[in-house]
Amino acid sequence: MDQENEDQRALRLWITAGLSIPEVTDLKGDAGYLLNNMIAKYTLAADLYAISEAAKRRLRKEGVNLKSTHIRRRFYGRERPYMYEHPVLAKVVRTALLKSDRTETAVAKILKQTGKVTLLLRKENKKLKDARLRSAMPAGWKIGDDPEARYKEVGIRISKSILKVRGAIVR
Repeated sequence: MDQENEDQRALRLWITAGLSIPEVTDLKGDAGYLLNNMIAKYTLAADLYAISEAAKRRLRKEGVNLKSTHIRRRFYGRERPYMYEHPVLAKVVRTALLKSDRTETAVAKILKQTGKVTLLLRKENKKLKDARLRSAMPAGWKIGDDPEARYKEVGIRISKSILKVRGAIVR
């Protein structure tokens, strides 16, 4: 992960504070949903997103300049061929956070290891779904293992290029 920006810092502090509340850690009411949402927002708040090779080819075909910074919503929405995908699922991150000592140091370390977003094509996401990896990590995967393991398992290649983004978080 690149250096944490101020939005991510605020979300990390929110997550850390939330982990000190028993009703949150016991996942009472909507606490699990809210914690997952904050984890997802933390990753989406990054300034740089990875790009699959297939998405990169499509972006180039559309004339998208990868040296420029783009508004997040430009590539977001059901009508777009792209989607933002979390290599490590928020529910997996949530479990790791709940099992940790919940200190600021532990939370920061877990988020640093898992806090990425990848721009995929929708058809690539279907590969994950068909392999039953859209909402699960590969068997035996644990925090610290390759965060792109789901992609590798279904043949999605991640490019070395990055997508620079700014603007409101879209989810």
